[in-house]
Amino acid sequence: MSVLKQIENILKKRKPGEILFILDFLEVSDYDTVRKSLQRLTEKGLLIRLSKGIYYYPKNDKLLGLIYPSAEQIGNAIAKRDKARIIPTGVYAMYRLGLTTQVPMNVVYLTDGSARKIQIGKQTIVFKKTSPKNLSAKNQLSNLIIQGLRAIGKENITQSHILKIKKIIFDSKEMNDLRNDLLHAPVWIQKIVLEIIKEIENEQLA
Repeated sequence: MSVLKQIENILKKRKPGEILFILDFLEVSDYDTVRKSLQRLTEKGLLIRLSKGIYYYPKNDKLLGLIYPSAEQIGNAIAKRDKARIIPTGVYAMYRLGLTTQVPMNVVYLTDGSARKIQIGKQTIVFKKTSPKNLSAKNQLSNLIIQGLRAIGKENITQSHILKIKKIIFDSKEMNDLRNDLLHAPVWIQKIVLEIIKEIENEQLA
C-alpha cells in the first residue's frame, strides 16, 4: 500500500477539525516522503496547509460551511507537539477574558518552547520565548488575569474592568488557586486581584 493511501486511511480514523503535523505520520514513512504525501493530499482537498509542517483536517458545518481552527486550538496543538508551556498575553489575553471584544489579528503566546511566528491567513500567531518565572502560575485563569491586567496597564484599569474580572473570579470558584498564583504577579496586580477576592468573600459572608 502506498504511503499516500496509508495516510488517507489514518485520516479516516481521525476527527475532522484536528491539527496535524508531519511528525504524526512518521510511523508510515520518512519525513520527506510524508511531507510530499501531505502536499498531495492538500492538493486533493483532503487537508488544508496552515503553515510549514502544520495541516488541518477540515471540518464542515451544514450551515456555516468550512470551520477554520481557532488560534487557541492551533497554539495548544503546537504546544502539545513541542511539549512546551504557553500562556496567552497582550490583547489576546484580554480577549479571552472578555475584557475586549476586539478580535486580535496578532495572537501572542509566551512559551518555554521555541520562539516562532506563524501566519494563518490574515492572522499571525507569535510564540515569544520567556523566563520560567512568567510561566509559574499553575492555573490557566490565573495566567489570563495576570497577563490581561498587564496588557491593560496599571494606569488604565477602569471600574468596568474590575467588575468583569470580579464576575470571572466569582464564576470560576478558583479563588484559592488564584491567590497562590498571584505570588508570581507584579505587586500592583496582586493588590487589585486580592482586593477583588476580598470583596467576593465579604459578600459571600453577608
